[in-house]
Amino acid sequence: MKILRILALPVLSACTGTAPEPADTASADTAPAYDPNPPDTIGGERQAEVVLPSDYTVDRQYPLVILLHGYGVTADFQEVVFGLGQRVDALQFILVKPEGTVDGDGKQFWNATSECCDFDDSGVDDVAYLKALIDEARSLYPTSTASLVGHSNGGFMSYRMACETPERVDRVAVLAGAVYKDESDCIGAEPVSVLHIHGTEDDTIAYESDAGHAGALESAERWAQKAGCGSDPVVLGTTDYMANAAGEETTINQWQGCAAGIDVQLWRAEGSDHLFLDSEDVWRDDVATWAVQ
Repeated sequence: MKILRILALPVLSACTGTAPEPADTASADTAPAYDPNPPDTIGGERQAEVVLPSDYTVDRQYPLVILLHGYGVTADFQEVVFGLGQRVDALQFILVKPEGTVDGDGKQFWNATSECCDFDDSGVDDVAYLKALIDEARSLYPTSTASLVGHSNGGFMSYRMACETPERVDRVAVLAGAVYKDESDCIGAEPVSVLHIHGTEDDTIAYESDAGHAGALESAERWAQKAGCGSDPVVLGTTDYMANAAGEETTINQWQGCAAGIDVQLWRAEGSDHLFLDSEDVWRDDVATWAVQ
């Protein structure tokens, strides 16, 4: 597998300490009394920006979405690709934007899998950090589902969280990432919903499986198997998501007969590259909508 050490995806460092206790609790058998003016950063020493709907209220629950950037970039750069912050009001969700730790080359990364991208073998425990981040967010804001949206290294990290902490993650949307090459490393047996998006001309994380990584179809198939879905996906249709590709370049594949509440999809983008900087706003709308379902 060829991994370019540019514009890939991130890794977060271990969280210091444990997640705080829920905000003021009226009694042991009542829900937390959330502060109507909560903080806009969480994460302790590893601060993560929180974007709330402009009409945020404690009287409803919001889907929680964690954005995991790629190797060598920041959460704000990743926003250029996904545009999640611009959709918080329309779709009514809470967005959290953590940053990875910095390696010896000065690039942010996530310690996801052996394939990507702790190149210095720092051993930083990003699983612990993200678990604590999710727990802290749930203690401060009224939330319903929790989703991870990750690109490249952030996609690898999203898959790792789905493997190791399925009790905290309901959905993962992965762009140009991959699950563990060795299936036995994905220790969790509980399925989560997965949307895998990948361009066939990705020259950083190839669409097809090779000796170094699991490809797009293989990654999605693993989760379909966990969820007891049928062996082959159904083509729901094609759509035009990319400005630089002619016609309806993206094929929407969905596995059928999955466990209740589980959705596994593969969006194959013919001719598209690793970064998806040419994606149309309708693509961003559809990714965000899937993440908050």
